[in-house]
Amino acid sequence: MSADNYTIRPPQTQQEWESLPPLLLDYSHEFDDDTCFTTFDAEMADIRNVYTAEGSHMILALENSTNTIVGCVAMRTLTPGVSEMKRLYVVPSHRGKGLGRELALTIMDYAENHHYRSMLLDTMHQMKSAQVLYRQLGFHVVDPYNDQDPLKVVCYEKKFS
Repeated sequence: MSADNYTIRPPQTQQEWESLPPLLLDYSHEFDDDTCFTTFDAEMADIRNVYTAEGSHMILALENSTNTIVGCVAMRTLTPGVSEMKRLYVVPSHRGKGLGRELALTIMDYAENHHYRSMLLDTMHQMKSAQVLYRQLGFHVVDPYNDQDPLKVVCYEKKFS
């Protein structure tokens, strides 16, 4: 991935916030399973307030040549000092360029710089490439942390130093 091709930053305009639900709807349609999308409709209906609330944050990847959002990642606070990575997604035409890694690293840096001790996440078993990425980034498998069904999801945690 060339830094010249993409800009990684929080949403800055109403139009960017309004572009996120359709982008994430595409993400949800990639899977014939709503396991990781149990609160999806409510989240999409109020996405700006969800991810600008205290303890939450959203990051976008924009393709510089078109100023189009091609990826995103978010986080929220689960408990004091513990964050959860949410909605890591890169549109299919931009995958394989390291963009997912850059988004994940950016949200991890944000959490660590805001004094979180760890980051949790859940992903579906069929998201094999995501699981490889999480392990490469230092996440390890943990027991479910939020009433998840271990037959449907894999949970990961990364402790910050």
